[in-house]
Amino acid sequence: MPRTKAFQPAEALDRAMELFWRRGYAATGLDRLVRRTGASRYGLYATFGGKQDLFLASLERYSQAVMGPMLEPLEVARASAPAIRLFFDRVLGIIRTAGDGRGCFICNAAFERGAIDAAAARRVRRHFDRVRRLLARALTNARRDGSLSPDRAVRSYADHLLGTAAGAFLLARSGMGIGLIRRFIDTALQGLT
Repeated sequence: MPRTKAFQPAEALDRAMELFWRRGYAATGLDRLVRRTGASRYGLYATFGGKQDLFLASLERYSQAVMGPMLEPLEVARASAPAIRLFFDRVLGIIRTAGDGRGCFICNAAFERGAIDAAAARRVRRHFDRVRRLLARALTNARRDGSLSPDRAVRSYADHLLGTAAGAFLLARSGMGIGLIRRFIDTALQGLT
């Protein structure tokens, strides 16, 4: 009869994601991961592989569980200016909810691991490319429906809004107040009517 795992892998992954999100890769030791997830070292390695594999799985989980719902308004094929505004409302909602300066796990991973971990850098780029693509489509729709000026370059504005979203999380991570972050976002959205 095969041994059953003494922990729930999905729950362990959520707990590891929270730990990496809050503390980062370097500051999250294996002993802390074992304690936080309730798994043994063997259980973690057998299920997820090494620490880096668990980190990458945590990034993927964050993308699905946190970013997926945040991006929902932009996923609609006809998304336009209201969907972009709703996306940024959700960015502010996460910043307010977290309230502890965690910022965005993907942005944090970009800063901490992007230059030294090719697999993490690919995961981060894939996420940023997705957000940029969704913003560009919504901006194209906004131009079509008249809520974006025809002389505004869609591609560069999508890049700007991607930077605004990442910047909002960076500001939150650095302890800046929600009022400043909201003004930062509102200024970026002035191109939409």
